[in-house]
Amino acid sequence: MSIRAKSEKGFSLIELLVVVAIIGVLAAVGVVGYQGYIDSTKKSVTDANAKAVHQWLINTKTVRAAGIDTDPDECDATTLVSGTSAASAVSSTGCFGALALSGNPFESFKNPYQTTREGSNAIRAVATTSTVADDSTTDCDDIDSNLVNGDIVIAVSGDGAKHLDVYFCSKVGDDDEKLTRRDSTITNF
Repeated sequence: MSIRAKSEKGFSLIELLVVVAIIGVLAAVGVVGYQGYIDSTKKSVTDANAKAVHQWLINTKTVRAAGIDTDPDECDATTLVSGTSAASAVSSTGCFGALALSGNPFESFKNPYQTTREGSNAIRAVATTSTVADDSTTDCDDIDSNLVNGDIVIAVSGDGAKHLDVYFCSKVGDDDEKLTRRDSTITNF
């Protein structure tokens, strides 16, 4: 009878450590790439929300010009008239302040950065006399101290909503909460 050593099969400790290190590096790279993807998606959703608000304003301007009733009623041509101040138009009983209230067109809009902010917290109307730079350098709190990334702003100036601009608040480069204007100014709403 001969005694033979049993051959052991398996991985050495060094081989296992190399595999774990490789998995760690891949996971770290993946997390960074995934976070960039999430950030760009949130900004794209915010831009799409701003575009929807801007398009709604253009469509409502056309409907008002044709004398057709609008939703919400606060935006009717008989309610929002040339003598209506910008401050009245953006109040919760005014055309633009009411847009995101219950039963109105944008009540279900959600801020993609903070999904608990919805409706009138995610779409805000402000009366302004100042001009916001178009190059995304203006801080969001320069126009409204309650704005955060993902919020939409309807800036109203002039009596009877003479000028309307739609902005969205988002991260620009490494800077949080910068205003970006969406499309062109809507005049004589």
